[in-house]
Amino acid sequence: MTATLPEGLALTRNAHGREFIQINHPAVTATIALEGAQVIDCVPAGKQPLLWMSPIDPRMPGTALRGGIPLCWPWFGNSRPGPAHGIARTSPWQLIDAQRDDQQVRLRLELAAEQMKALLPDERWHLQVEFVIGKQLSVSLTSTNLGKQAQPLSQALHSYLPVADITQASITGLEGCRYIDQLTSQEHRAQPGPILIDQEVDRIYYDHTAPVILHQHNGRCLEVTREGSHSLVVWNPWQAKAARLSQFPQDGFRQMVCLEASNAGPDARVLEPGQSHTLVTRIRQVPGTG
Repeated sequence: MTATLPEGLALTRNAHGREFIQINHPAVTATIALEGAQVIDCVPAGKQPLLWMSPIDPRMPGTALRGGIPLCWPWFGNSRPGPAHGIARTSPWQLIDAQRDDQQVRLRLELAAEQMKALLPDERWHLQVEFVIGKQLSVSLTSTNLGKQAQPLSQALHSYLPVADITQASITGLEGCRYIDQLTSQEHRAQPGPILIDQEVDRIYYDHTAPVILHQHNGRCLEVTREGSHSLVVWNPWQAKAARLSQFPQDGFRQMVCLEASNAGPDARVLEPGQSHTLVTRIRQVPGTG
């Protein structure tokens, strides 16, 4: 970590030795893991948490954390050989800038160049993430191809959102949108109405840029907006898969759903030498009726 932390921000270390940036600001409290550059909680003042984090994850060094917003980069899923969802979510990052004002906190982190050695020899990237944390949470992931060849890029901001009961929640904003069902590999199906989840769901919705809203029966609504993204992943492992996942509580599937700003499926990109691309997600609580 090279940047100086302003008032209200502190570097902490848990009992296992993993390091975090703890944010205590009048407008928000939040925690970001330096390993993985992963925001794991964010609570605007007077509001409920914007993110879900597994209560049984011990947050050990060298592990992918279960919850918050893992950074899936430079590939999504298992689309390339190597660790699932790429190298970014388990690599150490460096804090290069930290600022605060009366409304929010702004942090920028950079993936160390030495971490790129895990990629192919002809791949050269610069990767930076910016967090803007206040009444809403904004995460911007910027990739720049520093190499001499065009490079494929698929990625996601794997946002875990909290729900009181997934069986009484719905997701709107994707009506009529085509999607790929990754459980069956079926393509070009159109979403007939709001999404209701009562089984495992793993879908890539594409050709879509509009806001998406997670509604709950208690009236709480979370809105997800995106930039640099024409695809959105909706994921809930349900009971059988949840039992096979690491650091996932037995009934955890009932308290979360992932709505992920992405460049996945047909929305995967190719960056020419010198080209940059920024993927953005913003999450906020909005008025609603459930």
